[in-house]
Amino acid sequence: MVPESELRVAVVDLGSNSFRMVVFRAADGSWEREDECSSAVRIGEGLAATGRLGEDAMGRALRTLDTFAELCHRHDLGGDSIDAVATSAIRDAENGDAFLEQVRLRTGFDVRVLSREQEARYGYLAAVNSTTLADGCVLDLGGGSLQLVRVAGRLARESGSWRLGAVRMTERFLTGDGPAKRAQLKALQAHVSRKLERAPWLGGAGPRLVGLGGTVRNLAAAAERAAGLASEEVQGFVIELGALDDLIERLAALPAAERSRVPGIKPARADIVLAGALVIQGVMRAGEFATLEVTGAGLREGILFERQLVCRQLDAVLVSPDARAA
Repeated sequence: MVPESELRVAVVDLGSNSFRMVVFRAADGSWEREDECSSAVRIGEGLAATGRLGEDAMGRALRTLDTFAELCHRHDLGGDSIDAVATSAIRDAENGDAFLEQVRLRTGFDVRVLSREQEARYGYLAAVNSTTLADGCVLDLGGGSLQLVRVAGRLARESGSWRLGAVRMTERFLTGDGPAKRAQLKALQAHVSRKLERAPWLGGAGPRLVGLGGTVRNLAAAAERAAGLASEEVQGFVIELGALDDLIERLAALPAAERSRVPGIKPARADIVLAGALVIQGVMRAGEFATLEVTGAGLREGILFERQLVCRQLDAVLVSPDARAA
Protein backbone atom coordinates (compact mmCIF):
# COMPACT_ATOMS: atom_id res chain seq x y z
CA MET A 1 0.00 0.00 0.00
CA VAL A 2 1.33 3.47 -0.95
CA PRO A 3 1.70 5.77 2.09
CA GLU A 4 -0.71 8.70 2.07
CA SER A 5 2.14 11.23 2.01
CA GLU A 6 3.87 9.52 -0.92
CA LEU A 7 3.64 10.93 -4.43
CA ARG A 8 3.95 8.79 -7.56
CA VAL A 9 3.81 10.45 -10.95
CA ALA A 10 4.83 9.75 -14.53
CA VAL A 11 6.14 12.87 -16.28
CA VAL A 12 6.04 12.64 -20.08
CA ASP A 13 8.13 15.29 -21.84
CA LEU A 14 7.50 15.81 -25.56
CA GLY A 15 10.63 17.81 -26.34
CA SER A 16 11.70 19.15 -29.72
CA ASN A 17 14.55 16.66 -29.98
CA SER A 18 13.81 13.85 -27.52
CA PHE A 19 10.69 12.40 -25.92
CA ARG A 20 11.30 11.28 -22.34
CA MET A 21 9.21 9.70 -19.63
CA VAL A 22 10.20 9.32 -15.99
CA VAL A 23 8.24 7.59 -13.23
CA PHE A 24 8.97 9.37 -9.95
CA ARG A 25 8.32 8.35 -6.36
CA ALA A 26 8.59 11.17 -3.82
CA ALA A 27 7.93 11.58 -0.10
CA ASP A 28 9.07 13.84 2.74
CA GLY A 29 11.28 16.01 0.55
CA SER A 30 13.16 13.12 -1.08
CA TRP A 31 12.55 11.53 -4.48
CA GLU A 32 13.77 8.82 -6.78
CA ARG A 33 13.32 7.67 -10.37
CA GLU A 34 11.49 4.35 -10.44
CA ASP A 35 11.70 3.96 -14.20
CA GLU A 36 12.52 5.99 -17.29
CA CYS A 37 12.46 5.75 -21.06
CA SER A 38 13.58 8.06 -23.86
CA SER A 39 13.82 8.24 -27.63
CA ALA A 40 15.40 10.74 -30.04
CA VAL A 41 12.11 11.40 -31.85
CA ARG A 42 13.27 14.72 -33.40
CA ILE A 43 9.66 15.99 -33.62
CA GLY A 44 10.97 19.44 -34.57
CA GLU A 45 12.73 18.17 -37.69
CA GLY A 46 12.04 20.50 -40.61
CA LEU A 47 9.76 22.76 -38.57
CA ALA A 48 11.75 25.93 -39.22
CA ALA A 49 11.33 25.51 -42.99
CA THR A 50 7.67 24.45 -43.14
CA GLY A 51 6.07 25.66 -39.90
CA ARG A 52 4.54 22.19 -39.50
CA LEU A 53 5.36 18.86 -37.86
CA GLY A 54 6.39 16.35 -40.54
CA GLU A 55 4.58 13.07 -41.18
CA ASP A 56 7.67 10.96 -40.51
CA ALA A 57 8.37 12.82 -37.27
CA MET A 58 4.80 12.41 -36.08
CA GLY A 59 4.93 8.70 -36.90
CA ARG A 60 8.07 8.29 -34.79
CA ALA A 61 6.42 10.27 -32.02
CA LEU A 62 3.25 8.20 -31.91
CA ARG A 63 5.17 4.93 -31.82
CA THR A 64 7.28 6.23 -28.93
CA LEU A 65 4.19 7.39 -27.04
CA ASP A 66 2.64 3.92 -27.47
CA THR A 67 5.64 2.60 -25.53
CA PHE A 68 5.22 5.28 -22.86
CA ALA A 69 1.52 4.45 -22.47
CA GLU A 70 2.35 0.78 -21.98
CA LEU A 71 4.93 1.70 -19.36
CA CYS A 72 2.35 3.79 -17.49
CA HIS A 73 -0.03 0.83 -17.58
CA ARG A 74 2.63 -1.49 -16.14
CA HIS A 75 3.19 0.97 -13.29
CA ASP A 76 -0.57 1.26 -12.73
CA LEU A 77 -0.49 5.02 -13.33
CA GLY A 78 -3.29 6.99 -14.99
CA GLY A 79 -5.36 10.16 -14.76
CA ASP A 80 -3.74 12.87 -12.64
CA SER A 81 -0.77 10.59 -11.99
CA ILE A 82 0.40 11.20 -15.57
CA ASP A 83 1.64 14.71 -16.38
CA ALA A 84 2.37 15.00 -20.11
CA VAL A 85 3.79 18.25 -21.47
CA ALA A 86 4.96 19.56 -24.84
CA THR A 87 7.51 22.29 -25.48
CA SER A 88 8.88 24.44 -28.29
CA ALA A 89 8.33 22.41 -31.48
CA ILE A 90 4.75 21.39 -30.79
CA ARG A 91 4.00 24.82 -29.31
CA ASP A 92 5.16 26.57 -32.51
CA ALA A 93 3.83 24.13 -35.13
CA GLU A 94 0.72 25.02 -37.15
CA ASN A 95 -0.51 21.45 -36.78
CA GLY A 96 0.57 21.01 -33.16
CA ASP A 97 -2.99 20.90 -31.79
CA ALA A 98 -4.09 18.36 -34.41
CA PHE A 99 -1.12 16.15 -33.54
CA LEU A 100 -1.92 16.30 -29.81
CA GLU A 101 -5.50 15.25 -30.56
CA GLN A 102 -4.08 12.16 -32.26
CA VAL A 103 -1.98 11.56 -29.16
CA ARG A 104 -5.01 11.85 -26.87
CA LEU A 105 -7.13 9.46 -28.93
CA ARG A 106 -4.33 6.93 -29.31
CA THR A 107 -2.74 6.93 -25.82
CA GLY A 108 -5.11 8.79 -23.53
CA PHE A 109 -2.39 11.35 -22.71
CA ASP A 110 -3.94 14.79 -22.23
CA VAL A 111 -0.86 16.81 -23.15
CA ARG A 112 -0.57 20.38 -21.92
CA VAL A 113 1.48 22.71 -24.09
CA LEU A 114 3.85 24.74 -21.95
CA SER A 115 4.22 28.45 -22.57
CA ARG A 116 7.71 29.87 -22.76
CA GLU A 117 7.21 31.24 -19.25
CA GLN A 118 6.20 27.85 -17.87
CA GLU A 119 9.12 26.12 -19.56
CA ALA A 120 11.53 28.63 -18.03
CA ARG A 121 9.91 28.19 -14.60
CA TYR A 122 10.34 24.42 -14.62
CA GLY A 123 14.00 24.79 -15.57
CA TYR A 124 14.44 27.23 -12.69
CA LEU A 125 12.78 24.84 -10.25
CA ALA A 126 14.96 21.97 -11.44
CA ALA A 127 18.15 23.99 -11.00
CA VAL A 128 17.55 25.55 -7.59
CA ASN A 129 16.30 22.28 -6.09
CA SER A 130 19.13 20.11 -7.46
CA THR A 131 22.07 22.47 -6.79
CA THR A 132 23.07 25.07 -4.21
CA LEU A 133 22.41 27.93 -6.65
CA ALA A 134 21.25 31.04 -4.78
CA ASP A 135 22.45 33.85 -7.06
CA GLY A 136 23.26 33.58 -10.74
CA CYS A 137 21.59 32.28 -13.85
CA VAL A 138 19.90 29.09 -15.09
CA LEU A 139 20.42 27.97 -18.69
CA ASP A 140 18.01 25.41 -20.17
CA LEU A 141 18.78 24.44 -23.76
CA GLY A 142 16.47 22.16 -25.73
CA GLY A 143 16.05 21.21 -29.35
CA GLY A 144 13.77 24.14 -30.13
CA SER A 145 14.45 26.87 -27.62
CA LEU A 146 16.74 28.37 -24.99
CA GLN A 147 15.49 29.58 -21.61
CA LEU A 148 17.51 31.79 -19.25
CA VAL A 149 16.44 32.75 -15.74
CA ARG A 150 18.23 35.21 -13.44
CA VAL A 151 18.16 33.97 -9.85
CA ALA A 152 18.70 36.11 -6.75
CA GLY A 153 18.22 34.78 -3.24
CA ARG A 154 17.00 31.52 -4.83
CA LEU A 155 14.07 33.39 -6.40
CA ALA A 156 13.51 33.79 -10.13
CA ARG A 157 13.76 37.50 -10.90
CA GLU A 158 13.89 37.82 -14.68
CA SER A 159 13.84 35.41 -17.59
CA GLY A 160 13.73 35.12 -21.35
CA SER A 161 13.08 32.51 -23.99
CA TRP A 162 14.57 32.44 -27.48
CA ARG A 163 14.17 30.17 -30.51
CA LEU A 164 17.81 29.13 -30.25
CA GLY A 165 17.43 25.38 -29.75
CA ALA A 166 20.06 22.93 -30.99
CA VAL A 167 17.88 21.39 -33.71
CA ARG A 168 16.59 24.76 -34.92
CA MET A 169 20.08 26.31 -35.07
CA THR A 170 21.54 23.26 -36.82
CA GLU A 171 18.91 23.38 -39.56
CA ARG A 172 19.33 27.11 -40.03
CA PHE A 173 23.11 27.53 -39.86
CA LEU A 174 24.97 24.22 -39.97
CA THR A 175 23.58 22.45 -43.02
CA GLY A 176 25.78 20.11 -45.01
CA ASP A 177 27.49 16.82 -44.26
CA GLY A 178 31.09 17.97 -44.04
CA PRO A 179 33.01 19.86 -41.35
CA ALA A 180 31.48 23.17 -40.35
CA LYS A 181 32.69 26.14 -42.36
CA ARG A 182 34.08 29.10 -40.48
CA ALA A 183 31.47 31.37 -42.10
CA GLN A 184 28.69 29.11 -40.75
CA LEU A 185 30.11 29.23 -37.23
CA LYS A 186 30.48 33.00 -37.32
CA ALA A 187 26.94 33.47 -38.63
CA LEU A 188 25.47 31.35 -35.82
CA GLN A 189 27.58 33.11 -33.19
CA ALA A 190 26.50 36.54 -34.48
CA HIS A 191 22.84 35.47 -34.47
CA VAL A 192 23.04 34.31 -30.84
CA SER A 193 24.82 37.49 -29.82
CA ARG A 194 22.13 39.67 -31.42
CA LYS A 195 19.31 37.75 -29.78
CA LEU A 196 20.87 37.95 -26.33
CA GLU A 197 21.03 41.73 -26.56
CA ARG A 198 17.39 41.55 -25.43
CA ALA A 199 18.58 40.27 -22.04
CA PRO A 200 20.50 43.27 -20.64
CA TRP A 201 20.24 41.70 -17.17
CA LEU A 202 22.40 38.75 -18.24
CA GLY A 203 25.69 40.55 -17.65
CA GLY A 204 24.75 41.38 -14.06
CA ALA A 205 23.28 38.01 -13.14
CA GLY A 206 26.30 37.01 -11.08
CA PRO A 207 29.25 34.69 -11.58
CA ARG A 208 27.40 31.37 -11.39
CA LEU A 209 25.71 29.71 -14.38
CA VAL A 210 23.88 26.38 -13.99
CA GLY A 211 22.94 24.49 -17.15
CA LEU A 212 20.46 21.71 -17.88
CA GLY A 213 19.17 19.80 -20.90
CA GLY A 214 20.39 16.94 -23.04
CA THR A 215 22.94 18.99 -24.97
CA VAL A 216 24.41 20.35 -21.73
CA ARG A 217 24.71 16.86 -20.27
CA ASN A 218 26.29 15.47 -23.45
CA LEU A 219 28.84 18.28 -23.62
CA ALA A 220 29.66 17.67 -19.95
CA ALA A 221 30.31 14.00 -20.71
CA ALA A 222 32.64 15.00 -23.56
CA ALA A 223 34.42 17.57 -21.40
CA GLU A 224 34.92 14.94 -18.69
CA ARG A 225 36.55 12.58 -21.20
CA ALA A 226 38.75 15.38 -22.52
CA ALA A 227 39.90 16.05 -18.96
CA GLY A 228 40.79 12.38 -18.50
CA LEU A 229 37.92 11.65 -16.11
CA ALA A 230 36.12 8.32 -16.32
CA SER A 231 33.01 9.24 -14.32
CA GLU A 232 29.59 8.74 -15.90
CA GLU A 233 28.04 11.24 -13.47
CA VAL A 234 27.66 14.80 -14.80
CA GLN A 235 25.84 16.26 -11.78
CA GLY A 236 27.95 19.11 -10.45
CA PHE A 237 30.56 18.88 -13.22
CA VAL A 238 31.95 22.29 -14.20
CA ILE A 239 32.79 23.13 -17.82
CA GLU A 240 35.25 25.98 -18.21
CA LEU A 241 34.74 28.34 -21.14
CA GLY A 242 38.17 27.51 -22.53
CA ALA A 243 37.35 23.79 -22.45
CA LEU A 244 34.09 24.48 -24.29
CA ASP A 245 35.95 26.51 -26.92
CA ASP A 246 38.35 23.58 -27.46
CA LEU A 247 35.46 21.14 -27.74
CA ILE A 248 33.75 23.35 -30.32
CA GLU A 249 36.92 23.35 -32.44
CA ARG A 250 37.13 19.54 -32.31
CA LEU A 251 33.47 19.10 -33.23
CA ALA A 252 33.56 21.68 -36.03
CA ALA A 253 36.53 19.96 -37.67
CA LEU A 254 34.55 16.73 -38.13
CA PRO A 255 31.66 15.94 -40.50
CA ALA A 256 28.35 15.92 -38.64
CA ALA A 257 27.98 12.14 -38.92
CA GLU A 258 31.41 11.61 -37.35
CA ARG A 259 31.15 13.90 -34.34
CA SER A 260 30.29 10.93 -32.14
CA ARG A 261 33.97 9.97 -32.58
CA VAL A 262 34.63 12.62 -29.93
CA PRO A 263 34.54 10.60 -26.69
CA GLY A 264 31.35 11.29 -24.74
CA ILE A 265 29.25 12.54 -27.68
CA LYS A 266 26.19 10.36 -28.29
CA PRO A 267 25.55 9.28 -31.90
CA ALA A 268 21.90 10.39 -31.66
CA ARG A 269 23.03 13.92 -30.77
CA ALA A 270 26.14 14.16 -32.95
CA ASP A 271 24.58 16.28 -35.70
CA ILE A 272 23.09 18.91 -33.37
CA VAL A 273 25.59 19.10 -30.51
CA LEU A 274 27.86 21.64 -32.24
CA ALA A 275 25.04 24.16 -32.67
CA GLY A 276 24.05 23.65 -29.04
CA ALA A 277 27.63 24.20 -27.90
CA LEU A 278 27.81 27.46 -29.87
CA VAL A 279 24.60 28.73 -28.25
CA ILE A 280 25.98 27.94 -24.79
CA GLN A 281 29.26 29.62 -25.71
CA GLY A 282 27.28 32.72 -26.72
CA VAL A 283 25.50 32.82 -23.37
CA MET A 284 28.76 32.44 -21.45
CA ARG A 285 30.38 35.23 -23.41
CA ALA A 286 27.38 37.57 -23.15
CA GLY A 287 27.08 37.04 -19.40
CA GLU A 288 30.86 36.88 -18.82
CA PHE A 289 30.50 33.46 -17.19
CA ALA A 290 33.82 31.66 -16.78
CA THR A 291 32.20 28.30 -16.10
CA LEU A 292 29.01 26.33 -16.62
CA GLU A 293 27.92 24.04 -13.77
CA VAL A 294 25.90 21.06 -14.94
CA THR A 295 22.87 19.51 -13.28
CA GLY A 296 21.37 16.20 -14.30
CA ALA A 297 17.91 17.47 -13.37
CA GLY A 298 15.68 18.94 -16.04
CA LEU A 299 12.16 19.95 -16.96
CA ARG A 300 10.77 16.62 -15.76
CA GLU A 301 12.26 17.11 -12.30
CA GLY A 302 10.98 20.70 -12.31
CA ILE A 303 7.43 19.38 -12.78
CA LEU A 304 7.96 16.92 -9.92
CA PHE A 305 9.34 19.66 -7.67
CA GLU A 306 6.31 21.84 -8.37
CA ARG A 307 4.06 18.99 -7.22
CA GLN A 308 6.19 18.56 -4.10
CA LEU A 309 5.89 22.27 -3.38
CA VAL A 310 2.10 22.02 -3.65
CA CYS A 311 2.20 19.04 -1.28
CA ARG A 312 4.55 20.99 1.03
CA GLN A 313 7.29 18.41 0.58
CA LEU A 314 9.84 21.06 -0.38
CA ASP A 315 10.78 24.35 1.28
CA ALA A 316 11.73 26.31 -1.86
CA VAL A 317 9.66 29.38 -2.69
CA LEU A 318 8.01 29.21 -6.10
CA VAL A 319 7.61 32.42 -8.01
CA SER A 320 6.79 32.93 -11.67
CA PRO A 321 9.61 34.60 -13.58
CA ASP A 322 8.97 37.84 -15.39
CA ALA A 323 9.55 36.14 -18.76
CA ARG A 324 10.34 38.11 -21.87
CA ALA A 325 10.03 36.10 -25.05
CA ALA A 326 12.39 36.94 -27.88
